[in-house]
Amino acid sequence: MSLITPAELILHSGRIATMDPSRPFVSTVAVANGKILAVGDREALGAHRTEQTREIDLGGRTVIPGLNDSHLHIVRGGLMYNMELRWEGVPSLADAHSVCSARPCSR
Repeated sequence: MSLITPAELILHSGRIATMDPSRPFVSTVAVANGKILAVGDREALGAHRTEQTREIDLGGRTVIPGLNDSHLHIVRGGLMYNMELRWEGVPSLADAHSVCSARPCSR
């Protein structure tokens, strides 16, 4: 019986920020069930690889831990909602520029 958890996803050949001062960056991370299994180099994490593991070659790109912050300040949100620039439904940078240039300056 194997004690190694199989990875659903392995990101490799990148610069992965660990937030660990003793080892700030690694080249490979293994993930299963939405959680990080292990970090290190591709060879060391090979034990987590199976035929079903999806692998992504990062091509030297950087990966950083995510911060998902979703909250609302109710009073401010209610009072200012219609006055703030909204990004919902803006599909491109060109459209964003159009939205910004169409708004009157409040200064």
